[in-house]
Order: sequence, then structure tokens, then C-alpha cells
Amino acid sequence: MLKYIPINSQSKDLHIIEDLYIKSFPENERSPFHLLLDDTTKCSEIFALYDKNIFCGFISLLTYKDISHIIYLAINKSKRNTGYGSKLLRLLNNLKPNHRIIADIESPNENCENKTQRIKRKQFYINNNFITSNVKYNWRGETYEILINNGKISDKEFWNFWEEIVKINPEFSKF
Repeated sequence: MLKYIPINSQSKDLHIIEDLYIKSFPENERSPFHLLLDDTTKCSEIFALYDKNIFCGFISLLTYKDISHIIYLAINKSKRNTGYGSKLLRLLNNLKPNHRIIADIESPNENCENKTQRIKRKQFYINNNFITSNVKYNWRGETYEILINNGKISDKEFWNFWEEIVKINPEFSKF
């Protein structure tokens, strides 16, 4: 039985989640982990995915109004390619039924070392009902594109989302 568990700094499996976070994302793409936890503004959420009592992965979100932005999504290495990422996105849709859910992915350009991985990641989201948007941006030396589920998003809406998030908590500018 699949279940979502909200995560904070007191969670029992916090060290496992933080370890997966560090192993799954390059250092230049990681924000301070503590910023994801115990956000008093309630804009930031982390959920761990368990199948029975086995940790499968986690998702981190920033939410403002009707937009929930997937900041990080990672599946435990032993559970990858078994459908848990898709199950996590379906559970997220149930958790945020009236929200536009956005994910940013590294653009699969010709010169990147991990082009195949980037194409596979984009296809994963497309297979899970995300569509491409026209929103692209550069962050920490990398080009990203926005994919969206449950609607559309304009460039202006995307940047307004980030303006508001940073107004609410200036620390979110580190994401």
C-alpha cells in the first residue's frame, strides 16, 4: 500500500531522505536541505513515498496559490524503473487536485554530457501527463525548461510565482 508521509526536521527517516537528496542532485543544483524542512510559511513541503513501510523516494514542492512547483523528485536507486516515480506523481495530483503542477528539467541540448538522461527525464514527465511550456530560463549555468500538468503557464506567471515565493520567504531565492 502506497502512502505519502509529510517530512520535517523531526521525521524518523530524515537521514535517508537527505542522503538520497545528496546522491540524486549535483551539488550546483542543490539548495540547503534545511530550507526544505519546517517552513513556517507553509509554501514548502516534502513528502516521502512509502510502499508498505519501505522508503521509495521523495518529492519537494513550493506552492503559491494554484501553482505547485516540483523542486526535487528522487526515487531510491533500488526502486527506479519500477513505476514509483509515476505513482508519486499520481499521488501528487490527488494531493493537489486543483493545482497546476510544474517541473523544471535541464534542457537536452547537443553539448551536454548527459543528453540521454535528460531526454529520458523529459519523456518520463510527458508520459505522466505533463506538457511542454514556452518557459525557459538559465540558473546556475544551466538551461531549464518548464513542463506542466493540469493547465498552462506563461512566462509572466512563472516569474510572478517566484517573485511572490521570495517575498514570502527570501530564503527561497536559493532554489
